[in-house]
Parts: sequence; structure tokens; C-alpha cells
Amino acid sequence: MTKKEHILEKAEALFSEKGFDATSVRDIAKAAGINIAMISYYFGSKEKLMEELFKMRMSAGLASVKEISENTALTTVEKLEKALSGYMDRVKHNKSFYKVILAEQATNKNKSVIRFMSKLKETYAKFFESVLNEGYASGAFKNRVDPVLFITTITGTIMQSLLNKHLYASHYGVKVTEEWIRDVYFEKVKEHLKTITRNILGYESNN
Repeated sequence: MTKKEHILEKAEALFSEKGFDATSVRDIAKAAGINIAMISYYFGSKEKLMEELFKMRMSAGLASVKEISENTALTTVEKLEKALSGYMDRVKHNKSFYKVILAEQATNKNKSVIRFMSKLKETYAKFFESVLNEGYASGAFKNRVDPVLFITTITGTIMQSLLNKHLYASHYGVKVTEEWIRDVYFEKVKEHLKTITRNILGYESNN
């Protein structure tokens, strides 16, 4: 991990715990074990640091979508489920970042971040539209859906699952641990997503 990535990781944890506004540059420098001047050197400002954090985390998703869309060995259903599974895995391994996403979308303050997220969402919309059209053409998907609303359904389910893990645990009398969240809860959410997509699009999964 580079020094820059180390700073971003520490900032991400603070943003997730305290919120962007309540986290000072001094807090970030202290958590990262660096001089405050290093924040200006690497990022220029706290707002620019936030932008870099989003670019760093989102790059993996963009690379994954590109790889899946170009993989001719995958069937349409495999492309869809691989994309959804990958998204779920990124949320599972970067819970703090996705809590930051929820907060940023709720406050809508950092316009650069919101613009970046809008472009990213459009990229995903085009990807899913392409995959859905492939499915319709091949007959794999029986039901036609709006690609943007499809994404809204998927991302909404994932984000709410992130917020409601304690509700789920309480309802079923389960003790919440990091291991349970990682190995049990998120796998249940992943299977739930498969069920949702099968029902919405009208296809049978091999899994």
C-alpha cells in the first residue's frame, strides 16, 4: 500500500464513523500518522481527498464491468450474475466505503463526487442495458424491464441490506460478528439478489 492509499484508507474509516463534515484534516493526519501538510501535498484539500477515495474504490467496479462485458465465453445469464456477485463482494469487503456513499448521496454536498457518481451510474446503466438486450434477443430473459429501474432495485437492495444487518440479526436471534456478516449475512443477500433477478427477468439460474 502506498502512502497515498494509506491516507485514503484511514480517511475512509473516519468518514464512515464520524461523517465527512465532522472529520477534520487533523483527524485524518493523526489516524494516518502523518503531518497535516502531507494532506495538502497529496490531495490539496479534504474535498479532493474524498474525490480520490471515490475514484480509487470505484475503479475496481468499472474494471470488472469492462472485463465481464468483453468476455465472450460467458453466457448472458453468467454475465448478469457475475456482475451482481462482484458488486456484492465489493460491498462486503468495503463496507465502510459504501456507508460513505450512502451519506454522500443523502447530503448531496460534494458536487464533484456526485458528478463522478452520476457518470459511474450511467456506465453501469449502459452495461446492464446491453446485457438485458442480449438476454431478450437470445430468449434467456422472458420479462422486459427498464435498465435504470433494474439498477435501482439492485443497488437499493444492497444498500438497505448494509443498513439493516442488525435488524436481520435481531429478528433471527443471531449474534452480530464480523465473521457472521462476511460469511453468512452477505451470502444470504447475494442469494436473495439472484432470486430477485430471476423473478424480475423471468429466467432460470443454474445455481
